[in-house]
Amino acid sequence: MTTKIAIAGKGGTGKTTVAGTLARLAARRGREVWAIDADSNPNLGVTLGLEESKLAELLPLPRTLLEESQDEEGKRKLELKIPPRRVAEQFGILGPDGVRLLLMGRVDHAGAG
Repeated sequence: MTTKIAIAGKGGTGKTTVAGTLARLAARRGREVWAIDADSNPNLGVTLGLEESKLAELLPLPRTLLEESQDEEGKRKLELKIPPRRVAEQFGILGPDGVRLLLMGRVDHAGAG
């Protein structure tokens, strides 16, 4: 069984803390957990217990993973070029509790967000 949880809300409400805590607890109970940080100022890795040096190695998911096409009705659709598990293994890093962290993007300089 697969469970998907998304945490959203206003800034400063503790979303990262809640997401990280839920992810770590689920992993400690034997669940396979992928945590995806989509914040423009990503800090989920710190909450997951990853060291700064390891977080510096984490690269955002490249846009080249997506392939654009059209469905039968001519609507635009995006699909992964490789299976999700391979994306997680290739681009994610494993935290101390077994949570695999993936990064959607990162703001590297002013005006980049």
